Amino acid sequence: MLHGLRLVLLTYITHTNSLLQPSQTIRHRHHHPPTSTRLSVFFANENDKRNNKSILRNSTIDNANDLLQTLQLKDEALSQAQRAVSSLESALESAVGNLESMQQRLQRQVKELESELQAVKSELGSAVEELERVKLDLNGANVELERSKVEKEGLEWALSQSQLEVKRFEERVEMLEGYLKDMGVDASSVVEKKIEVSNPWEQLWGNNKSLTPIPVLNDWVIIRGSTDDEIQISGKVTNHKSIPDGDAIVTSPLSDPKLAVEKKVVTTVSGSKYKLGTPMVVPTDQSSKVPSSASSSNSNNITPSKQLSASRASIALPDLTGNTLGNGRYLLAGTATPSINGRSFIQTAYRSTPLNKPIGEPLAIKVSANKEAMKREFNNYQKVAAGFKRGDFIKRIEFLPVAGREMPDKSALVMQRGIADVKAFMPKVGGKLEGQLLYDCALTALTCVQALHGAKLVWNDLKTENFVVIEDGGGFTFKGIDLESCMPVRESPVDYTPEACPPEFARAFLDGEADTFLLEYSYDVWSYGMFLYEISTGRGFFDGYTAEKITKMLPDFEPNVDNVPDPQLADLISKCLAIDPKSRPSFVRISRHPYFAANKTPFDFLFGSSI
Repeated sequence: MLHGLRLVLLTYITHTNSLLQPSQTIRHRHHHPPTSTRLSVFFANENDKRNNKSILRNSTIDNANDLLQTLQLKDEALSQAQRAVSSLESALESAVGNLESMQQRLQRQVKELESELQAVKSELGSAVEELERVKLDLNGANVELERSKVEKEGLEWALSQSQLEVKRFEERVEMLEGYLKDMGVDASSVVEKKIEVSNPWEQLWGNNKSLTPIPVLNDWVIIRGSTDDEIQISGKVTNHKSIPDGDAIVTSPLSDPKLAVEKKVVTTVSGSKYKLGTPMVVPTDQSSKVPSSASSSNSNNITPSKQLSASRASIALPDLTGNTLGNGRYLLAGTATPSINGRSFIQTAYRSTPLNKPIGEPLAIKVSANKEAMKREFNNYQKVAAGFKRGDFIKRIEFLPVAGREMPDKSALVMQRGIADVKAFMPKVGGKLEGQLLYDCALTALTCVQALHGAKLVWNDLKTENFVVIEDGGGFTFKGIDLESCMPVRESPVDYTPEACPPEFARAFLDGEADTFLLEYSYDVWSYGMFLYEISTGRGFFDGYTAEKITKMLPDFEPNVDNVPDPQLADLISKCLAIDPKSRPSFVRISRHPYFAANKTPFDFLFGSSI
């Protein structure tokens, strides 16, 4: 580049010199005669011109030298700039490398933080689950405390009554002694000297341990352990010093299994003694049949005890399987029974002692892999329990969001165990419910639905399979179960049972609009009418039909209640099964229907009505 500039400069100088050369031909406008004066002037002018040319040439050379020097300075500056650019490029490359290295380190740190955050979340989730379990245990402890307070009050009352009886007994003894004295008879030979005791219980039973009554077990069955020579007894205890009469218990293993026969006293390995009373008798199916004339459809009397005892066929307690749940807290027994929809299963269980032995009354555990549905069911129970009307639902013992290390992929709900659901119970009492049983079952279902509606929930699955029978002091009560399908009013259902759904939903389902169908309270009114029809006749309207067939029949279904024996109940059922949802009565109106009003007692105003 410098060479090129020099070449241009030389060319410029040469061109400049050529311009400065005198012209060979000079034209004059005026010709004067040559004179000496003019010649001197001419030569003087020529000298001046030559001097000017020389000066101009020297100036041009100086300018060229300055230009060359400037160009050299520029080349040097350009070289320095290039070196600076190279340095900057190197610095930039180094900075980029450092930045990439820092980015990689940051990415590794972010991954490590994400892993730590996930671990913290997992620990927090476990802590929350543990907190929920502790809350449930605390609630259970509070319930037990309240029960203990009630029992204490009862014991204090019994103590006061016993003291009163002792005082009366002492007065009678004194009267008898005076009477004998008046007759001249030595009272000491007839009546032992009165014992002064501070505890009336000692006067009744004394301090001799041999006089302490032995608890009696009735309705007992044998539960076999892990080996053939290990058995336990489950039955209803009476005369126990710390357990209320009628409570079901499971003893520790017997020290001598051969003594497990009626009217024998057995001893457990822990030293407890029990007298075996009447064992549980399982009647045949024929014994459960009752003539239709046994009770009147309009009667409100309790069904005879012989008929009720037939239902005990379903209370036979299963054997332990050797499996556990809830990290060993519960011992499973019998086989698991799948639910109707197949999404869960129910199995009998017992609380486990530290020695892995069953204790207490048998329980029922519902287990499902659908943790979301199980959590929804538990939350629905909680909502109802927090409401003003709580209904007659099954007692919940514990909810396990994770069923334990035995089934980590499932959730479990531990509940009170019924002897059978209503659908399975009816064949045991003649095929249908009558009299007091019919009324109690209808009333239980009514109070359960009212409690759900009070919590702004629609049951969406009211049917005979979702009510269980509980043995209660020789009689039977009914409890509602399975709130898995309950959804808030004006929301869409998550599933449905064809036998319980109303025509409007079946129509929406067939039109492909089930996902946008909004639940109303009238949905449960229809289900309640279907429920009443089945328990009063022993058969449902759609028994024997497939789910698809039922759904297709419902839009044009016209219910006929002629088979319902009670005219008032038939009228109530027909109103509940109105095709138009707006024509169905509310549950407030249902509770005031003559069928329920006719069965109220004069004592309802004292103890309150569950309606």
